[in-house]
Amino acid sequence: MEGTERGLEWFLGNVKDFVEFLTVCWVFLMLTVFPVYVIDRYQDIGAYKFSFFSGISALFLAPGAALGLVYAAGRLFMRRREGGETETLRTWRPSWLDLGALAYLLLNLVSFLGSGFKTDAWEGVGGWNMGLRTQLFMVMAYFLISRFLPVSRLGLIGAGAMLGSGIAFVIGILHRFSMDPFGFYQGLDSDTTLRFLSTIGQATWYSSFVCTVLPIGICLFYASEKRKLRIISGIYCALGFMTLVTQNSDSAFAALAALLFGLFLASCVSPKRMERFLEVLILCAASFKAVGFLQRGFPEQAVRLGSLSEAFSKGMISWVLLLLGAACYILLIHMEEKGGSAFIKRWERMGRQLFWGAVVLAVLLCVVVVGGIALNTTGLLERWLGISSGSQYLLFNDKWGSDRGFNWKTAVRIFSGLPFLNKIIGVGPDCFMAYSYSVPEYAQLLNDYWKPDVLTNAHNEFLNLLICVGAGGLLSFLFLLGAGAGRFYRAGKEHPEVLMGLLTVCSYAAHNFFCYQQVCCTPFLFLILGLSERLVRNIGEKEADEKMLQRKGRPESRQEIPE
Repeated sequence: MEGTERGLEWFLGNVKDFVEFLTVCWVFLMLTVFPVYVIDRYQDIGAYKFSFFSGISALFLAPGAALGLVYAAGRLFMRRREGGETETLRTWRPSWLDLGALAYLLLNLVSFLGSGFKTDAWEGVGGWNMGLRTQLFMVMAYFLISRFLPVSRLGLIGAGAMLGSGIAFVIGILHRFSMDPFGFYQGLDSDTTLRFLSTIGQATWYSSFVCTVLPIGICLFYASEKRKLRIISGIYCALGFMTLVTQNSDSAFAALAALLFGLFLASCVSPKRMERFLEVLILCAASFKAVGFLQRGFPEQAVRLGSLSEAFSKGMISWVLLLLGAACYILLIHMEEKGGSAFIKRWERMGRQLFWGAVVLAVLLCVVVVGGIALNTTGLLERWLGISSGSQYLLFNDKWGSDRGFNWKTAVRIFSGLPFLNKIIGVGPDCFMAYSYSVPEYAQLLNDYWKPDVLTNAHNEFLNLLICVGAGGLLSFLFLLGAGAGRFYRAGKEHPEVLMGLLTVCSYAAHNFFCYQQVCCTPFLFLILGLSERLVRNIGEKEADEKMLQRKGRPESRQEIPE
């Protein structure tokens, strides 16, 4: 019997090693190779990107998930003989984030089974293919990363992430200054070159990608105590901010605002953290202003961008952010030096005030913006105060937000017309187009507005999920995001390295309020959630081991998470 147990232990150990290898390979390839993977410039780039994603997912994730279940079952069997709290029990105990991911997958599966468009629901819309197949791969990735990714490989993964996306950032910046070293724009007209960017493709896809992966570098710059790593990650962040202000998508600025808001709230725990937040803010504003100087210095090479992008690069906004950040930074350091330990003690109260002040201010700002748009659109603002505006931002009509006004109103109309069951489970993952064009009433409406183009989604991820996977699927996705944000905020109070999960949730949710799931963006959300969950679990395992050692009377042995 003892020999059998040793044999099973040896077998499970080898299974675990292989699953870890498969997981590391997938994460490294996604972060390092996927961003720069291009076959024929922009020709069918979305299809090629998805082919790469699905290929490596089938090669690494599918067998990894199967072997991961074998390992978990074997460990649970061994636990019966070991008794007590074991590594397996701690590793596989579900968190609220785990339950959110499982619920989201389950409701996607239910929606697929109830869909009348099985092929579309499995494959999704061509170009980003966010059907059930991709949803399965993304949830597999989350659980494999959160359970099996070796913490010792995080340094390699971080370096690969900054290398792969950093190259994409550099090419994106060069493109906005009419430099095309790899010939992506060969044979394209000026209108097309404005809509396509870097190695990702459509500017909105690129914007989604930047806003989802940039939090990795920001978190490294924010949390690290190593000067060399801070310099490298600082350069990476500067490139990210420079490409963000030139990517020409207004959605990115909403994502940046949400990211900085989340980072500010997480920084209220201590003066040191607030210093790091202000350093990120200063770096962001300085990067914006550097782009503005280049645009003014090389006006013939600089691509003409939208008004909001140029307002942040050339206008006063970046100067205000830079000077305000620098002034607050100097004041904070002065107060720390003058107040000493007494100031540190007073910070607990000050931090709470800053936290709730920021929350109240953000809520009021949202109310003012939404209320202002509603009052201006309905004409009440002109009737009451004699003020009206035809601004593209303040007048909500069909053309609002690059035709999102029409798309959103149409999506609400489609959802309201769904049968009750479909309101709950949806019409099938990524089946917005398949369903809407199958109903003559909606097909006529969409053709009248969009023909010869086709509307493939609502251009609002949450409205799109409401139709595709129903109210149940939308609520599960919102629960997943909320559970992740809350878990990483709490853990981030003591371990700032896990805040990349919080920042990614904030940035992704704000950006995709105006965008949609696609293969250049959403898989990275689940990837980073998995990385952050792995860090949280690693921290919990070490703390549990330390307590066990203390109970046994042994000295503590704490291993730091490698940077």
